[in-house]
Amino acid sequence: MPYVSHQEKDATKKPMYQQLYEAIKTEIENNRLVSGSKLLSIRQMAQEWQVSRNTVEAAYHQLLDEGYVKSKEKSGYYVEDLLADGWAKDVTLEVVKHSARLVNEPDDVVAPARYDFVYGKVDGNVFPLKQWRACMEEAMQFELDRTEAYGEYQGESLLREALVTYVYQARGIRCGVEQIFIGSGTQQLLSLLCQTVFRDKSVVAMEDPGYDQVRHVFHSHEMSVLPIQLDKDGIRLDQLMASKADIAYVTPSHQYPYGMVMSIVRRLQLIAWANETGAYLIEDDYDGEFRYGTKPIPALKALDNNERIIYFGTASKVLLPSLRISYMILPQSLVTQYQEIWKKYLQTAPRVIQYALALFLQKGEWTRHIRRMRNLYAKKHRILLQTLTKTMGEQIEIIGSEAGLHILIRIHTTYTEDELIQRARKQDCQVYSIKQYYQHGGQRKNSETSEYPVLLLGFGAIPIEEITPGIEALYKAWWGSESYTSEPS
Repeated sequence: MPYVSHQEKDATKKPMYQQLYEAIKTEIENNRLVSGSKLLSIRQMAQEWQVSRNTVEAAYHQLLDEGYVKSKEKSGYYVEDLLADGWAKDVTLEVVKHSARLVNEPDDVVAPARYDFVYGKVDGNVFPLKQWRACMEEAMQFELDRTEAYGEYQGESLLREALVTYVYQARGIRCGVEQIFIGSGTQQLLSLLCQTVFRDKSVVAMEDPGYDQVRHVFHSHEMSVLPIQLDKDGIRLDQLMASKADIAYVTPSHQYPYGMVMSIVRRLQLIAWANETGAYLIEDDYDGEFRYGTKPIPALKALDNNERIIYFGTASKVLLPSLRISYMILPQSLVTQYQEIWKKYLQTAPRVIQYALALFLQKGEWTRHIRRMRNLYAKKHRILLQTLTKTMGEQIEIIGSEAGLHILIRIHTTYTEDELIQRARKQDCQVYSIKQYYQHGGQRKNSETSEYPVLLLGFGAIPIEEITPGIEALYKAWWGSESYTSEPS
């Protein structure tokens, strides 16, 4: 049988169960372990690899969870037929593989860093492949039984019905099916808004720093974007009130990129501003499911009694960015007012993906997966903060650590931001600038910041066992020592 022998084991710091899991997975994907092949017994594989039976069990369970193998009672583990059902399985595998690539990787990076604190990716190793694939197969059969050329312009009813239940239970939002619009990403849905509801609006207030891809959409529709600075509670109300904006785009659950959670007082003030001025608030709840230490707080939209808030949610941070499924919840008045216009725009999200996601929600897989991911990310988050505190201590400040899948660190150093990134890269470690999130480029001094450089560290995709050595590599890069038991020079 074509197994990787113990002499070929990876010499890296990866746990042995992961090395074994990856070796077998590679054999299966390259068709060297063919469908129906029986894996060695746990005892035999432990002897072959000279590891414990627990290590082999962990590797086998990982393969089982991801659908690479199946278990037969009192018989053992057998390789699944990944191509048996054709298109649906091929698509699922390609989605997972493509999602493993870097998001917005710089063109000048020849090879990815070993320790990559990238933001915008999720941990694909725990993607519920078996459960998602089952939903995809059912969705594909449903698709083949349909005769319509296109799906519903607002998105499939089955998915919107499932989302009505979910956003109420998870985010405290009450809405009807007719208020939900599905699309292939936040940018696409926002562009739709600019062509309809906001076509007579001209001034948008945005957090500065803020999400640059959203700013690009507003600029592409020739809208004036006013940068509003931040304080400890989020977007500054005094500057917003002076802006005379028609729209305000905010990320209250976890400001991007600074990470503060908007206080209830600021939320109520923001809603009062919208009610008094007739402006609209756009709430981007891009990773509201992930909050550490306390339960996720209700969305800003849950406080909306006067239909002034448009809510955006996404499946990207929970499942995979490459699925390209986002949704917005409109006030009922906007649904009614623009009913005829909405119908002129065809749906952009593939119907089969929508239907699969609806099934995933209905069967409770979404909730179970969120629970698993929340536990995993909480563990990563804890290890990251503990290691940063232990290694760097007072040499840094940790910013925005209450929620989300990234943090910022302010480094007390004479190095520039670019120098810090370059030095980190020489230690095979990648960290990221936040310059692009400022409207006019470069970091400017907000009321809660200093002149020290600030860098972004994402932890969603980095393997849990790579976090501590990655931070130690950063320490060595920035303070020139392999040991952090003494004070940095």
